[in-house]
Amino acid sequence: MAAVIGAAMLAGAATAQQAPVVVGGAAAPDGAAPSLSDEQQRWDLVSRQGTAEAYRGYLAAYPAGPHAAEARAMLGQLQAGAPVGGTLPVTVVPSPAAAPAAPPAPAPAAPPAASPAAPELPPGTSPAQAAQAEAAGSGGGAAAESALGLSTDTRRRVQLRLNALGHDTRGADGVFGSGTRRAITAWQRERGYAATGYLDAAQLRLLQQDGASVPAPPPAAVPAGDAAAETALDLTMTQRRIIQSRLTQLGHDTKGVDGRFGAGTRAAISAWQRASGVPATGYLTRADADAILNAGTTPVVTPAAPAPADESGAAAGELALNLTREDRTAMQRKLVAAGYDTRGVDGQFGSGSRRAIRAWQTARGEPATGYLTRAQAAALRGASAGPADKAPQDKAPQDGAGASAVDEIRLNLSSVERVEVQTRLDALGYDTRGIDGAFGSGTRAAIRKWQGDNALPVTGFLNRDQLQQLRVRRRD
Repeated sequence: MAAVIGAAMLAGAATAQQAPVVVGGAAAPDGAAPSLSDEQQRWDLVSRQGTAEAYRGYLAAYPAGPHAAEARAMLGQLQAGAPVGGTLPVTVVPSPAAAPAAPPAPAPAAPPAASPAAPELPPGTSPAQAAQAEAAGSGGGAAAESALGLSTDTRRRVQLRLNALGHDTRGADGVFGSGTRRAITAWQRERGYAATGYLDAAQLRLLQQDGASVPAPPPAAVPAGDAAAETALDLTMTQRRIIQSRLTQLGHDTKGVDGRFGAGTRAAISAWQRASGVPATGYLTRADADAILNAGTTPVVTPAAPAPADESGAAAGELALNLTREDRTAMQRKLVAAGYDTRGVDGQFGSGSRRAIRAWQTARGEPATGYLTRAQAAALRGASAGPADKAPQDKAPQDGAGASAVDEIRLNLSSVERVEVQTRLDALGYDTRGIDGAFGSGTRAAIRKWQGDNALPVTGFLNRDQLQQLRVRRRD
């Protein structure tokens, strides 16, 4: 640059008749030669050179200078391939001075510090973003990452890539929180970068392209079929939120109720499965989902086949007893008094009650189904107590072409669908005594009343045809 300034001064001396081009400001009217700032002199030279290297040098020397914003914009245009004007000769004419001797040449500006090469930015980066990234330098940090202008979708892809590489971001929501920062730090340390927790352009590109040469960790020891089986359930966002809420109520914290099954929800599902005596895969089967949504029965553990006939019959038999909440509460108290922990006395037969019933049945030498027969229910009510009270298992009501308990079980109604039935009955004027997704005595009475008013066999249970009829019926 000193050579450029010297050449410019010689050219000015040789063309004294040409109107002077004064670097850095207007000439003083009284003929005095003002001393111009180094920054202004530097900027005048840079703006005439118009090269990316010149603008980089200016930004390296004056990152917060009065012309820094303009320098970044020009640099962005150059990096985007837009012309910004060519190099112009600089003519410096010394101002008139009283002394006959020529004024001394201005001290040459210090050569610019070597500026790092501009980081390679992802395709589609705008000139403004390129200029900001260039100005931020290669030091990384929050400023460098902010200059990249990452969209929510890009952040989400980064999180997914980090998770695939074994660095848990605690979610892939497009928000770089503390979990993502820790994951970035771990990835940087693994790759030999400065562990800042923030990405620069080169690191971002590496993650976007191939996610580093480190192979992704092997998948967790969860059979692929379990995840596929849960996917096949096609749970709605509402159903997922209900499941998360129920798990949290049962003491298994899902770390949030947002409808997304992240690491917290998977851990909660695994804990619930262990407590329920089923394989702890962290993924839901149809039986698991129904048990949680209904806040009730122990899931039926069947790898890929329908529930065994005897267990289906046992469930149907208990359902046909039409037990009220008071009945269930009394039975839970009886079981607890006999030393069988139901994990709560609330009138709902959840997984704890089912385990207690199975243990009680085993002690009586009866099939441990977890569901009560009429004789067993009578024994728990206190009418009788002992193995001699065995009786044939109750059959579901059969009333002509009426719906039976077995018919209703085959509908496999979810909690949301049960709420829909109760809501429809209430809308038609049949009080279910509560809309909670559980078909108690109030709901059974409402179904029976609806069936009688519609010339259907009165059973208190629904089959597929009646369910469809109920869904389309309007109140008169």
